[in-house]
Order: sequence, then structure tokens, then C-alpha cells
Amino acid sequence: MEGYPNEFGQILINLLTNAKDAFIENNISDREIKIYSEIKDNSFILSVEDNAGGIPEEIKYKIFEPYFSTKDNVGTGLGLYISKLIIENYMHGKLNVENTKKGAKFSMVFPVSEILLENEDNHKHRELV
Repeated sequence: MEGYPNEFGQILINLLTNAKDAFIENNISDREIKIYSEIKDNSFILSVEDNAGGIPEEIKYKIFEPYFSTKDNVGTGLGLYISKLIIENYMHGKLNVENTKKGAKFSMVFPVSEILLENEDNHKHRELV
């Protein structure tokens, strides 16, 4: 993750924007986005989770493909594709998605150094927002 702060910021903005759009599309009035981190299995995981209803199973496998969009002539279909590309090819991490009981959770998973693992007990799970 080190060395790409601007790109990382844009990825976070993209995930938050997608959640906002899902709230509007699904008419969710009690909107909630949680951003939290944890260290697990030698990885630092930063998750963005919403309560916007989740991603339909029939399209979930397509959302990271280039030019795939659910936003009818508004979206380019490049946001999640480029986010995944940057995280996996430049930051040596992974970008995953899963549906939760109330919405979708995107997780960015990065390998951590031995120094960070020494403090693992102090950072098991921390909610940021």
C-alpha cells in the first residue's frame, strides 16, 4: 500500500460513491457505511460495508470487469475494474466483495510486515468510521 496514497484515496472515494449510488437506487433512507480495519492471517484488511441491499448474485461476478456498469448511461464501468487493477498489480493486495445481511462489503487485503504483526494484539479490529 505504501507509495500510492493518491490512488488509494481514489479507490476509497470510488467505493463510497458506489455505496451512495446504491442507497439512492434502492431507496434506502436509514443509510449506514462502516469503514473498519483488522489484521488477520498476516494481512491488513480495510473494509467498506454498507446497508444498501447488496449486489445481486447474478451480476456479482461481473462487477470487476471493464465497462460493466449498473448505472444506465451514467457510469463508465471502470471504477471497480481500475480499483482492483491498482490494488492487485501495484499494491500487491486483493480487492474482494461479499454480500452481508444488509448490504455489500468490499475488502482490501494487503500483506503486512513482521513489524506490524508484532503489534497484532493491539489492532485486532478497529472501526474507523
